[in-house]
Amino acid sequence: MNQFEKRNMQGGNVVWIVVVVALIVFGFLLFKGWDRVVNSEIDNMTTVTGSFSCLPMKDGTIDQTNCQLGVRASDGVYYALDISRIQDANTDLKAEDTIAVTGYMQPIEAISSPEWNEFMVAGIIKVNTLLRTR
Repeated sequence: MNQFEKRNMQGGNVVWIVVVVALIVFGFLLFKGWDRVVNSEIDNMTTVTGSFSCLPMKDGTIDQTNCQLGVRASDGVYYALDISRIQDANTDLKAEDTIAVTGYMQPIEAISSPEWNEFMVAGIIKVNTLLRTR
């Protein structure tokens, strides 16, 4: 081999090593949840999975006759649902169905509307997608 061929082989090896290292770093960041953290901070989208159920009043009771439906998350926290801008939904949902709700979350402290003051909720989810899960 002449000097020119050796130099090309060494340069090609360096390129492949850089590509492999970059793929490993990218894969590590992806599997560590880096993409979810960045997206959550940028658009505040959240997904809550739980039961489609009546929201409890501030005193802890649930009014079955005048039921305001929301979601009871798997950790027991209730969220009200704003479905005014929904893109995809099941139309045959019943109370206590297991659902997944994706949308913009507003903490209850940031809500100025008095209609939610009587309910014991952690926030309101402006729903983009509401689907039944199993």
